[in-house]
Amino acid sequence: MDSRDCRDTPLPAWEAIALDKRSQRDAAIPAEWRLQAGSVPKSRLNVTRVPVESGILVSREIDITETDAPLLVQKLAAQEYSSYEVTLAFCKRAAISQQLVNCLSEIFFDIALETARQLDAEYEASGVLRGPLHGLPVSLKDCFKVAGTDASIGCTAFASQPTSEAEESEVTKIMRQSGAILFCKTNVPMALMSGETFNAMYGYTSNPYNRDLSSGGSSGGESALLALRGSPLGVGTDVGGSIRIPAAFCGLYSLKPSFGRFPTYGLRDALEGQEAVRNVVGPMSTSVTGLELWSKAVMQSEPWVGADPDCLNMPWRNVQMPEKLCFGLLLDDGIVKPLPPVTRALLVTKAALEKAGHTVIEFRIDDPLYTDRLKFALYRSATADALNKILDQTQEPWPRGYEVLAEMANKSSQPQNGDRERSPQSADGRATVSQLWEAQAKRTAFSKRMLTAWADTKLKTDTAREMDALLMPTTPWPASQKYEFSYDNYTSLWNVVDYCATTIPVTQVLPTEDTKPEYKARAELEAKIWQDYSPESMAGCPVSVQLVGRRLNEEYLLEVTKMCDAAIKESSPRK
Repeated sequence: MDSRDCRDTPLPAWEAIALDKRSQRDAAIPAEWRLQAGSVPKSRLNVTRVPVESGILVSREIDITETDAPLLVQKLAAQEYSSYEVTLAFCKRAAISQQLVNCLSEIFFDIALETARQLDAEYEASGVLRGPLHGLPVSLKDCFKVAGTDASIGCTAFASQPTSEAEESEVTKIMRQSGAILFCKTNVPMALMSGETFNAMYGYTSNPYNRDLSSGGSSGGESALLALRGSPLGVGTDVGGSIRIPAAFCGLYSLKPSFGRFPTYGLRDALEGQEAVRNVVGPMSTSVTGLELWSKAVMQSEPWVGADPDCLNMPWRNVQMPEKLCFGLLLDDGIVKPLPPVTRALLVTKAALEKAGHTVIEFRIDDPLYTDRLKFALYRSATADALNKILDQTQEPWPRGYEVLAEMANKSSQPQNGDRERSPQSADGRATVSQLWEAQAKRTAFSKRMLTAWADTKLKTDTAREMDALLMPTTPWPASQKYEFSYDNYTSLWNVVDYCATTIPVTQVLPTEDTKPEYKARAELEAKIWQDYSPESMAGCPVSVQLVGRRLNEEYLLEVTKMCDAAIKESSPRK
């Protein structure tokens, strides 16, 4: 062993990079915005009110940050607020949020404040709004490229590679053109490949309602920031539930669109070129009207003209809503039965809809595990190789929770059949091109079955129409324990068939009502989830539901979501 003091041993490359990036981020928080040491003990799990109690925000800033995005835009247009003071308020609250739950990856408050100051001067001189998001601070998931910042997606290999203006993501450019003030980016799991948010560079992002729980993933930094009102409007991405899962865990509204509605061009993606299940961009907010505000702003930019070759020429459509709706209801997919708080939220929603005069019918999914098997063939089998190449660049180790992928990567790097070259077959678990084609054909066949099943609901409704939306769980949990997320089929199913979906917060975990019943699990995974369930350990955590709509039917689904949300609020105010 070397006789030198172990403290003189150089850090591994990845660890040195991670330390440097954390230091840069933390230094971007002004001293006067820092919480006093010990003021928030680790034992305090629910920290949602800490920003208000901290003394860092003045009363006007509290009012600003507790206002939903659409009303903020109105007040900014009326010059009741300046963009500078709104941006300053959210920068301060985002800084507090970071200290509480570790939700930020890139901080550029100083640039945001100067941009807001210039926007105010421009508006004062011209009287013309920059765009539909004039002066509104907007936060972005780390995978969006913003000039002067990294888009590291939790990988040390992508650190210290600041984006140039020419490289910015199209959504970033559209936000600027719409008048939004970009002020921070939010933490993600390594390479965006997890249902909860943690990586070797920035660490774990906790749930503000209970810091022992996950904030979800992969847009988990975004959900945690929004839940703490550190941002009025955020943008995430979703290839398997990455918008809806964190939104549900943190009590937010969200929209996962079908592919082609909103631009995805220019994102940092560890699986670039994977097109079997397409990644989509969507909004997350504290109100359903916030989702609509963002969606209309993006559509107003006409992204199909010059921003993204995959965007459909489909301007935002105004829809006429019938007075009476019919909802399908899926309580259990037959694989993992949701935990009691989720089932209660679904039944509460059902009762509220029926009280409002709407109809709810049973809906079942034909062979739900079919799409779970398809996901592996469609893209997961290639994930291990892609991530292994990224990690190798800085010798970063595989993180906890990625053991299956790490094992696959190790197998694929071993010589097959005694040969130095890899076998062209799938002996290492990876799909060949012909197997991918076969999987895609099966995906299309399953989509046709889903299309038929959806259309056939017309025979069960009393509206002379098919069901307007499908009400179902987002995940089996209200929010999973840290490092315990293990099931995404309630969300990823809709990525495979490319339907749109939203989330709605309904209630919170109530230990007296959400007691643990006797339940005989059907398989090992379900048994583990139910065995670990303790209502006391997630008391007060938000409980949300998912609404699914037909493919490319975002406008209609948002209107249905508004009506559902109104029925819930009218029936029983959220506790």
